[in-house]
Amino acid sequence: MPTIKPQTQLTIKKSSDIINYYSLGIQPSKTVLWTPESQKSIYLTSVQLSAPLAVSILLSDNDTNFISLKITQPFSTVSQSFSSAFKLATGHSLMLNTSDEEISCNTYGAVTATQVAYNSKSDFTNVNNAIGLSNGTLASLSSALLVQTGGRLVLGYSMLPTQYKYLEIKQVTIKYYCRLNLTLAVGVSSMILYWRPNSQADWIKLQEISLSILGSVNYLTNPIEYDITDRVRAASDPWEVINNLQTSFVGTHTGLGVGNTIQLDAIEIKICMAGKNQITVFGYEA
Repeated sequence: MPTIKPQTQLTIKKSSDIINYYSLGIQPSKTVLWTPESQKSIYLTSVQLSAPLAVSILLSDNDTNFISLKITQPFSTVSQSFSSAFKLATGHSLMLNTSDEEISCNTYGAVTATQVAYNSKSDFTNVNNAIGLSNGTLASLSSALLVQTGGRLVLGYSMLPTQYKYLEIKQVTIKYYCRLNLTLAVGVSSMILYWRPNSQADWIKLQEISLSILGSVNYLTNPIEYDITDRVRAASDPWEVINNLQTSFVGTHTGLGVGNTIQLDAIEIKICMAGKNQITVFGYEA
């Protein structure tokens, strides 16, 4: 995944004092925070770190490390003051990198499950069994003796963290717990997996699994997984996608006859996040 470079949010100059504010995520490589004017040196008087998740930051004088700050508790602040200003070498930049970053992952099940018509069919039963995490309760679509059957389940979620403004998305994965079983080899039975960023967007098809011969495909224990991180992070507001994301599960039986089944246990979404760390640097140039 691309590294998010730090951005200086605000610089305040009062007399010779400078206060620099930075907001940044994971920075495994050294990144320039502050470059002095020509022929001048940076003098640091104090540094403050606030972070929503555990992290360590290392400050350096160009490539020479000189101080480390560590956050161990969520939404904590640590600081370091210098009894006398710490001088960096003339012309050298103040640089930073992070380590020991905590990655927080949460798994969500649907909070709503609604059946809508698919090719004019709405034949799933026990639709609410698709709500929640995988637990062995199944929404089902059975084949019928005289007619083709089908349906679409639409699942909604509640996944926006309370402190989402202080977090950045690192990975989003969808897990489909489902099964297709044919005991009657007539026609084709299919499961189709979708998601979309909001209820107004077109469905994005991920996979179609079909059988036309006796047998089964079973993903109730080991689900089908899709990583949609890049699509989520490419949005102008990734957290808006998380807040409005929907998934869909379509089932169809084209054969006429009793005995074929499509089942859905759950569609889970796993979101992994890193903290947006707030760095405040106090000092001056001379």
